[in-house]
Amino acid sequence: MSIKVSSGTDVGEVIADIAQDDVRVVVYFFSPGYERSGLPSAFSQAFPSAKRVGASMIGGWSSSGAVEKGLVAMSLSGEEVVESFAAFREGVKADPSGAARAAASDLKSRLGSRSLDPTEYVGIVLFDGLCLGEKIVRELSLDRGLALPFVGGSAADELKFERTFVACDDRMSSDGLVLLVLRMAVPFFYDHFVHYRPTQASAVVTRAEPDKRIVWEMDGVSAASRYAELLGLKSPSELSHAHFARNPLGVVIGDSVYARSPNAIIEGKGLQFYCFIEAGTRVTLLKQGDIVADAEGAIERAREYLPGGIRGALLFNCVLRYLEMKEDGKVADFNDAFAGIKFAGFNTYGEELFTHHNQTLTALFVGEREEP
Repeated sequence: MSIKVSSGTDVGEVIADIAQDDVRVVVYFFSPGYERSGLPSAFSQAFPSAKRVGASMIGGWSSSGAVEKGLVAMSLSGEEVVESFAAFREGVKADPSGAARAAASDLKSRLGSRSLDPTEYVGIVLFDGLCLGEKIVRELSLDRGLALPFVGGSAADELKFERTFVACDDRMSSDGLVLLVLRMAVPFFYDHFVHYRPTQASAVVTRAEPDKRIVWEMDGVSAASRYAELLGLKSPSELSHAHFARNPLGVVIGDSVYARSPNAIIEGKGLQFYCFIEAGTRVTLLKQGDIVADAEGAIERAREYLPGGIRGALLFNCVLRYLEMKEDGKVADFNDAFAGIKFAGFNTYGEELFTHHNQTLTALFVGEREEP
């Protein structure tokens, strides 16, 4: 009994590959075309006593190879997970905060009076990629009854931005939220990783509409003009999507970088981002680093915290990073960086760990049982 991972296009074959005794949890990621394939029912029939959660993707990652379209799945056994608890709610588009509070309440009811030792319990969060995920993560972070980390990602489609899906046990929704809490039998480690590095150029956000993810002004001038200036351009008219993708901004706190990537110019003046940015925030221009070396560094960092070894990992990788890897021919190299570990993951419309990230990899590494 241990972690098993499979990927492919045939649901039955993937399920057969991850089957084992005492399956406690199944996590799976799928292309949107599987919406009507009955995935929740198939996993339910195969693993009726396990908690089963999933999300739609734009490409996935696995120890059996990167997947552009298809299905990726992981099973965890009693060797890794002692107990698991899940909650599912819909309505995240209209009221992400309310849906998060309701899901958290459901989850706390299932957890009962357990003391949530953060060295023993860890959470996984998946939700619709077309909602304001910042509000979901904020609610979870403020909930004193769920004082544990939630690692995860928001569901994706194939850049259509029409419908994304999450699944929990027998249900699937294009407007949903899944919370999963695991009581682990082995050590674990989680973190976020950004391969873009700070430059010396920065600005302060002076006017913003966070709920619309729009920054209107930086340093008292139009955000588009100031961003163009940081890039050495003469005017916002020179900006293109290539500039946005390769020159994100970031919030730098100590050695940690929290990427905040623009995606559009609004009314010729404002910048729309993939994440909230509030007025008063200093943002720093970032420069591209080596995404494969950064992945290798993530593994080394995990090994420092898991000296007994790494037996598995769940990866939640930003779609912008995936598109960059495709453009630079590094998809296979990134997947190969995790060779020797049983891992599964997907490319997301946002990554979660204490906050809502973009252009980031968030990851949960599962360690080996420590010998006495």
